[in-house]
Amino acid sequence: MIRVPSIRSLSPIFSYCFTSVFMTLVNKLVLSGFTQHPVFLILAIQSICCIILVKSFAKFGMIEHRKLNLEDLRTWLPISILMSIMLYTGGKSLQFLRVPLFTIFKNLTIILVAYGEKVMFRIPVTSWMLVSFILMILSSLVGGWNDIEFNLEGYIWMFVNCLSSASYVLQIRKTIKLVNFKDFDTVYYNNLMIVPIFVFMSIISEDWQKLATYYHDEDHSKEFQAFTFAILVSGCSSFAISYCSAWCIRMSNSTTYSMVGALNKLPMAIIAMIYFKDPVTNGGIVAILLGFFSGLIYTYSKIKQPKPETSLPTSTSIQRRMFVNEKEVTS
Repeated sequence: MIRVPSIRSLSPIFSYCFTSVFMTLVNKLVLSGFTQHPVFLILAIQSICCIILVKSFAKFGMIEHRKLNLEDLRTWLPISILMSIMLYTGGKSLQFLRVPLFTIFKNLTIILVAYGEKVMFRIPVTSWMLVSFILMILSSLVGGWNDIEFNLEGYIWMFVNCLSSASYVLQIRKTIKLVNFKDFDTVYYNNLMIVPIFVFMSIISEDWQKLATYYHDEDHSKEFQAFTFAILVSGCSSFAISYCSAWCIRMSNSTTYSMVGALNKLPMAIIAMIYFKDPVTNGGIVAILLGFFSGLIYTYSKIKQPKPETSLPTSTSIQRRMFVNEKEVTS
């Protein structure tokens, strides 16, 4: 049975909902609302902001994180590489796809994770999970069919993002017990390790000279100020969503967290339709509702799912850690 959250739990729950919606909308604005949008550079700046905030709060004793050591860095490196792929492909997807469509297709990651867990950890796929998967696939088909501005490149990036996200979840499930990381340990190590990756990829693949020339023009000075402000806001949001996610889990429980993650997809899609003035179609609305109900059914299926015999962390806890670190995000 789902425990009804107490009054004390409402603040972290609403904070988590707000930050998850806000983070997705800010990333959409940064990656598609400006003429220049170097994805690798933007992600590097976001990670740097997150590291600065983690270290600042740790210095004042508000949070704790594990100190760096070579063994943990070596063990965690594959996770950080997968995370960098996941973040980059998620950013590229948001660049070409509308937010409602992005949230619909993001649900397909859940299916890949579930069957990956079945193969790797022998965790059963229940009948209720199959029902939710059918609704997820149906919502994606309806959403894609009613996509007025079909963008093949956006769909390719979305497909790669689903694969990399599922690989990240499965790999972190195998690794998390080896290092015994807590929430802010994961946030700190991940962001610290992916900054060099993003900076290097930005240098070799993105035209910094073109970016500097464009924003050096006086005609684009106001756009540069807005662009800089938006990146800094997105960086602070990446930390806020990490903290609120951990806060929500600590003050409520994993089931409540998962249910909130399923519920906040609907307001996220609605706000995106209004804010970004995307075309609203009957098919798009049906797809969003199908995705919303599939999330509710999946949460119910996880409640009823038999516990695995192994002592590995549960799928819900892994998905929580995934959301703590994923900046585009949807929950």
